Amino acid sequence: MSRAQAFLAALAILATAFFVNLIVGAYNTRVDLTEDRTFTLSNGSVRIIKKLDEPVTLELFVSRSDVKLRPYLESYSRRIETLLREYAAASDGKLKLIITDPKPDTKDEQRAQRFALNPMNTPSGAAYFGLTAQQADTVKSIGFFDPAREKFLEYDLSKLITAAARLEKPKLVIINTLAINNSLPQGGQQQQAGPADVLLSELGQTFEVITLSNQAPELPAGTVVVALIHPHHLSDKLAYAVDQFLLNGGSVFAAVDPLSRFQKFQQGNTPFSLAPMAMGASSDPALLQAWGINVELNSLSGDSQRSVPIRSQRGEPMLYPPAFSVGPEDISKDSALTANFKEISFMEAGEITLVAGADKRLQTEKLVTLSGPNVGTIDTSLANAVSFDKAAETFKNDGRTRLIGASFTGTFPTAFPQGAPAEKANAENKSATPTDKNLKPHLSNSAKPGRLIVFADSDFLLDPFTVRQRQANGQIVAEEINDNLKLVLNIMETLGGADELVAIRSKGTSLRPFKVVDQMQRSAQKRYQAQLDKIEKSLEETQTKLTEISQRSGADLSKGLVITPEMQKEIERFQKRAEGLAEERRVTRRGLSEDVNSLGRRLQILNLLIGPAIAGLFGLLYALYRRRKSA
Repeated sequence: MSRAQAFLAALAILATAFFVNLIVGAYNTRVDLTEDRTFTLSNGSVRIIKKLDEPVTLELFVSRSDVKLRPYLESYSRRIETLLREYAAASDGKLKLIITDPKPDTKDEQRAQRFALNPMNTPSGAAYFGLTAQQADTVKSIGFFDPAREKFLEYDLSKLITAAARLEKPKLVIINTLAINNSLPQGGQQQQAGPADVLLSELGQTFEVITLSNQAPELPAGTVVVALIHPHHLSDKLAYAVDQFLLNGGSVFAAVDPLSRFQKFQQGNTPFSLAPMAMGASSDPALLQAWGINVELNSLSGDSQRSVPIRSQRGEPMLYPPAFSVGPEDISKDSALTANFKEISFMEAGEITLVAGADKRLQTEKLVTLSGPNVGTIDTSLANAVSFDKAAETFKNDGRTRLIGASFTGTFPTAFPQGAPAEKANAENKSATPTDKNLKPHLSNSAKPGRLIVFADSDFLLDPFTVRQRQANGQIVAEEINDNLKLVLNIMETLGGADELVAIRSKGTSLRPFKVVDQMQRSAQKRYQAQLDKIEKSLEETQTKLTEISQRSGADLSKGLVITPEMQKEIERFQKRAEGLAEERRVTRRGLSEDVNSLGRRLQILNLLIGPAIAGLFGLLYALYRRRKSA
């Protein structure tokens, strides 16, 4: 082959690549090879988009010119922009995407502030990185994209679109005795932090959340989901309303607790480990038992090997079996509620069983269990009366599997077989007043399919057991410490009818783990750690010797004496030794990363060569093809 023919062959290859890329781009064809299909829209997101009746405008506010985001945030913004374009492409024109750079002192920045986007302070000014979704006059926003939530990026985007397109949020009623309250304080009082503020904030993005005390007379009109959190001595009228709500096809979530640790804290106003014996620390199971579900309240489930560290009475971390976490082996993979979760933690949970005969009319879907050879119990009354340390000593191992969370469907019987409870006797005429004449007909059994989800713990959904707060870009961010919060949100959204959101809550991240690098670092750590420890010990001894000599010379000087030549030589000898040890430590530490750096250099070289190598291979194949054709 002549040089001219080789040159033409190379041009032909380049032209072919160009036109293939042009054709593929025209059809917007992409291949997602990531493990969790991170860059592909979930079916749930596609269904949400297809359900849109009116167009929604998505506007991504991202600072990129006069003020710039930090490099890692700029990279993350490109990832978000790419995903938003996927949304727009799949929407058949129902989603419009706008990219806005809110430069300082412009109308765009004023709009970003009006939409309550949270700026990040940078040396060159305020930087914005948020999103708004607008349908007609309804505007919803994500104030700032936190890379820590990248795993839930698609969920957050789809939830934002759903919130903007929804005319009314479904009503979620939370009935509790744990001071979970979202009502504003009266009389100018300062808002006090509650035990579930993060949970209420997250639920508020999907629901109209209404909190009720256990003595409320009725459920609000239009209630879609009822959550009973540590239910205790509900008023008869409220209990009856919840009962008939379930039998009419309503959805109920119940967190029933044998020992509410927060209830103890709430009554004693002392640290958890020192909280006194509390009255009402056990939930009232009457409603559930009438429906056919029993929660064991006399003993606390635990695991001596999977307990999480908590503070003892002495303030030291200790392992308390009823404070435990379960992993994937005990979390149902067959339920959309729990399939993607890896760790759920509980604090003094009970055990769920069915009342005799209930299995004939109820179907049970196990969500979370506690199993293994180290499972056992602690007596509830004892744990309520003594410290963690003393209670842990009484743990009894039996190895029996326990059901901690489950979903129930089927035919539920009423907890009020005699009908609606009568009003209390009037103080004047001592006669009972009939109940509201506008009440619906009393149901003795389910008229429509209802759904009941039960967990044998209430502490597990409260903020102290689900998140830790930290500062990020000048904002207080709640960082999840387990999958508890996501689990509760999944449950509520499912019961509220938002199954599409459940399907997309947990997706992968574009930040993939470097498993080979991690293994290299662990191996290097094993090789060099003993040597490092020896150097550190010698260096510490040398510094101690120098300090002793300095103190000795200082004492002599205070008496008018001078350092002797022998002392000066000793100081110089130890100083040289310290310098040598410090240099040896630097060399050893470099050795820790040498294998990783070497791999990085090899990959850089490979990355530089692979493109020309592929092009050369195609050229060679083309040349062989032409030679065979001309032969």
